Amino acid sequence: MAASESEHIHHGQAHGEGHGGISGGHYPGMWVFPNPRVMTRDMADKVSSMPRSFTLVLLASFALLVLGIVGFIARAAADGFDDRAPWGYYMATFSFIFVITSGAPVAAVAFRFTKSHWRRPLSRVSELFAVVGIFNILMFIPMMIVLPPILNPNPGHGHDLDIRRTIWFEGPIGAPHAWDLAGVVGLAVTSMLILWLSAVPDMAERRLTATGFRGALYRTLAGHWYGTKRQWNAQKAGLAMLGAFYFMLVVFVQFIISSDYAQSMIPGYKDAIFPVFYTLTGFQCALSLCLIVLYVMRRWGGYGEYYGKSVFWAASKVQLGLTLLWAYHLFSFFITYWYGRLLVEENVIRYLMGNSYGGVFAANVALSFVIPFLLLLWNPVRRSAWGPPLAGLSALAGALMFSVRIFVGGANSGNIYQAFLVEVPPPVYPDVWDIFIVIGGIGGAAFIYMLSTKVLPLLSVWEVKEGALYQRMSRFIRGEYLVLAKPE
Repeated sequence: MAASESEHIHHGQAHGEGHGGISGGHYPGMWVFPNPRVMTRDMADKVSSMPRSFTLVLLASFALLVLGIVGFIARAAADGFDDRAPWGYYMATFSFIFVITSGAPVAAVAFRFTKSHWRRPLSRVSELFAVVGIFNILMFIPMMIVLPPILNPNPGHGHDLDIRRTIWFEGPIGAPHAWDLAGVVGLAVTSMLILWLSAVPDMAERRLTATGFRGALYRTLAGHWYGTKRQWNAQKAGLAMLGAFYFMLVVFVQFIISSDYAQSMIPGYKDAIFPVFYTLTGFQCALSLCLIVLYVMRRWGGYGEYYGKSVFWAASKVQLGLTLLWAYHLFSFFITYWYGRLLVEENVIRYLMGNSYGGVFAANVALSFVIPFLLLLWNPVRRSAWGPPLAGLSALAGALMFSVRIFVGGANSGNIYQAFLVEVPPPVYPDVWDIFIVIGGIGGAAFIYMLSTKVLPLLSVWEVKEGALYQRMSRFIRGEYLVLAKPE
């Protein structure tokens, strides 16, 4: 196994600070690696325990979910499902949760493709967001009901179109509802398969000691896994194929969701860059959310021995790149409409970026680009454990502003069968039920994610153990270096 990478690190970081690990034995060069038995037992204890702080946060997220359900029922009773306008903030909430949680498993998939060692503590945190895919399916069902039909129900009035502008033709059976639902369900199923395949080795180890519900669940899901060479090769190939398929699928599904529930809702809004911009928003916030979870568990959850600073430092570089890409695609859209100066283009800019939602747009730009860019540009912040999560919090708030101005604006744009936006509609502000829906949706996603951590730990134990075999400390001239080996 030839060493192909080296990284100079401080002597103190070799003992767990930089890369994490519970001291268990010594490799040549004074490298301290995680003790497998201690790590396995520690993860089992974390899954089965219910600390007071965790219980309080879990109950709080459940209470928010209940408020969301109350807001949804009140909205349905008051306005029904015939008009899409009252459901604008519901659509924005779904968009915010969906674009982030569906993009989160890509972090594990992408960095596993690149064979990055630093991503090992990050993998399970990102893969567990697959469980929120079930919540996304439930939230998406009402959106199918309020989506206007492709054919104009009242054709022949003025300059209205007989068929509204959309990516779909009349031909595909069930379009767009069935295809959108199939995409959302497909993402949930594929991400759950990735989570299961990645967690099989850990569940197989835990089935020997776990009892009760967890023991039965681990025995069922682990199946006939015994860690043979053939099974490891099959797992590796399966993760590669499922990961590649998921990456393609998430880009496509986010494209159709953003097109059907945002672009096609605003008459005359035509932008080939917007679906890519939507996906970039999801990737930026998905990685940010994973780093926030890592920091919370490192600081208060007892995972400090496993989540070293190196994972934040390495991920921050990708986070900075996604932030710059976000700004580039926003500029690419804006400059086209700005110089086009057609009436419909001017009205779209006035509606989404100026007169109506100008304040929300300014907050979106500041939170999604300006603040994260300035934070991540500063080396001491970017190399810290708290800097990237702080920039991530700002990006998450910006994504919420983005969803509000695009999806609330789309739901309240007026006659959807017009050829273009004749007049600029006024902004729509949330009422109490909208606020309940927004905080309830976010609370529901958090509640489901936290429940999943009581089945699987927030650390892929087998991957961390594997990573320890590929690294050791070595001395060269006067310095100590962490030598990393590549499995292939």
